[in-house]
Amino acid sequence: MDDEHLPITTHTRWWHATVSLPDVGITPEAARVLSAALSGHRFHFLRKDSGLRLRTEQPAAGLLDQLAADHIVANWVGGIYEPEVHAFGGPEGTVVAHDVFCADSPAALAETGSPNARERCVLLLSAMHRAAGMDPFEIGDVWAKLGDLRPPVTPPIGPSIDRAISAMRRLMNADAAQRPDAEPGWAERIAAFEEAGRRLRLLAAEGRLTRGLRAVLTHHAIFAFNRAGIPAGQQAATAWLGSQAAFTEWADVSTRRTTPPNRNLTRMETTMTATDPTEPTELREAYVTRLIEGGHLHAPDVIAAFRAVERHRFLPGVDPQAAYAEDAVPIKHDKSGEMISCISAPSIVALQLQQLDARPGHKVLEAGAATGYNAALLSRLVAPQGHVWTVDVDQDLVDRAQKNLANAGASNVTCILGDGAAGLPEHAPFDRIQFTVGAGDVPLPILDQLAPGGRLVLPMRIRGSISRSFAFERDGDTWRTVSCEMATFVPLRKGVCDDIYTRVPMAGEGNVHVETFSEQDVDRDAIRTVLDQPPTKIYTGVNFRQGNPFEWVYLYLAAVLPNGLSRMPGSRPGFHPHFAWGSMAALDGDSLAYLTIREGEDEQSRFWELGVIGHGPRGASLADQVTAGITDWHQGWGHNAPEPRFRMAVGNARDHLTAHDDPRFIIDKPNSRLVIDWP
Repeated sequence: MDDEHLPITTHTRWWHATVSLPDVGITPEAARVLSAALSGHRFHFLRKDSGLRLRTEQPAAGLLDQLAADHIVANWVGGIYEPEVHAFGGPEGTVVAHDVFCADSPAALAETGSPNARERCVLLLSAMHRAAGMDPFEIGDVWAKLGDLRPPVTPPIGPSIDRAISAMRRLMNADAAQRPDAEPGWAERIAAFEEAGRRLRLLAAEGRLTRGLRAVLTHHAIFAFNRAGIPAGQQAATAWLGSQAAFTEWADVSTRRTTPPNRNLTRMETTMTATDPTEPTELREAYVTRLIEGGHLHAPDVIAAFRAVERHRFLPGVDPQAAYAEDAVPIKHDKSGEMISCISAPSIVALQLQQLDARPGHKVLEAGAATGYNAALLSRLVAPQGHVWTVDVDQDLVDRAQKNLANAGASNVTCILGDGAAGLPEHAPFDRIQFTVGAGDVPLPILDQLAPGGRLVLPMRIRGSISRSFAFERDGDTWRTVSCEMATFVPLRKGVCDDIYTRVPMAGEGNVHVETFSEQDVDRDAIRTVLDQPPTKIYTGVNFRQGNPFEWVYLYLAAVLPNGLSRMPGSRPGFHPHFAWGSMAALDGDSLAYLTIREGEDEQSRFWELGVIGHGPRGASLADQVTAGITDWHQGWGHNAPEPRFRMAVGNARDHLTAHDDPRFIIDKPNSRLVIDWP
């Protein structure tokens, strides 16, 4: 320290030169020659103004003079190296930076102009992020911070972007050491990035960094992309993809369809500058291909219907790319802004149609006309002799669907204003009945309108927000499920079987809210401020790995907890949900306990340990209860158990429908009894 108690800048050991290249800039050949010439030096570099800022441990004046004489470089000028000490977290963080710079620079320089440099960067940075102890959301924040420092991105909408996000997610979660046909020295580069991450994590834990760990990692990303020669626009696009991959539900973690290992290290299929299909025909073909490849479409007749029916025609005024994207498109909201009607995401439409198994000649009743798109698909499946009746509760929706269907030439569809839960007894019996709206219970009137051997497809809430799309068929006096898939739909309204929920917004910062339903015992006034009360956090010891679905632990908790599970979307300071969109929460009067996660790694792979955070007067005991439920599920069934089966009964048959082992898996509703049979 000097006499003003300011730190004295120590002498740096790095020799610095600004190297200018010929007018064409640094060519791949020049980069390889320069890298080979520097092989006897410990060095790092930065690309700047079409040249290089070169730093070596030992003076390299003679070497650069020779390269200038050989016309590899135009000229060079010595100077003073001023490291960005604060940007890298202080003196100790800068030592870490120099070590990883030097480990990466020889290969990064030699690879100038080679393909897939951006993908290699993502793999290396992801290894550093994991070693630094970042959880998925913190990693997403690093990518978002990088995006803030780069040019703004306006991403196009379309299937190629979905594929790019999925590919980015695979790269972020891949084991970089398993990269096929890696060049010599790749393993050492990975090890250097991982070691840097571990050292930075330790420095942060001990309070020895002068900046936040995520800010330091962001600066490392900037320098790594610079060394790889990635332009600022592509850096911005990659940062956007990284944040999207992190801040959308972890498809690679939560889906049952795992990504084959040999696809983990594939090149990202598209970039933000790639040309997306823009013609509706191209968009529709790409969207069908995406659904087939994703495992959502497999029945030949349904595939043919998807190819034939133009989805964008049912969304006039909506950009065709948005119409064919994997997302629901709202078409009507209530006065509070809540969505009350939409065209479902393509994968959900495909799922239900394959559950329904409509065949030529069938009479079909659809509850929930919306745009008419699903009815148009049905019209293809039952043609030429079959007929579809589609019902909705709002005249404007009926009129819109009727117009869209007429324009599509679906002459075997009739649109009717009415209550889908009451059915259309005057046209019964139906071979198939499909609800494209959610229900809290089985609408009794429609059961008597189903023909012998018929099938009912119904998205029904089990308890709280946990809902599944059931395909029921008669089994004597009861009903069995021939298919059951996790799905959530806009609820029924204006009829005999309405499923009304109350949205409870949390007080304070952010936009967190809780979905509550009439069967739940909840003090909605008290719940509004519960997140302001001290938390109780418990980690369960139950780990989820890539490919493990969350749906079965959700289902188990929905059955064993008195109020089931409720969706709790949104974000706010101090809220640590287990997904980017929010979390699932157990409710108990004036208290709640929601799911959280933390990341770990063992000899097998990375994992995410499930935890519970309780708030409110009974928050601690509720967190214990949820933890016990998760532990019981894991010990009794866990990730590798067969899927549960479901049985349903109504009327007098309810009393004869019992659980095989545990009465907690009997879900009694006003009209029906549902039994979950865990194998």
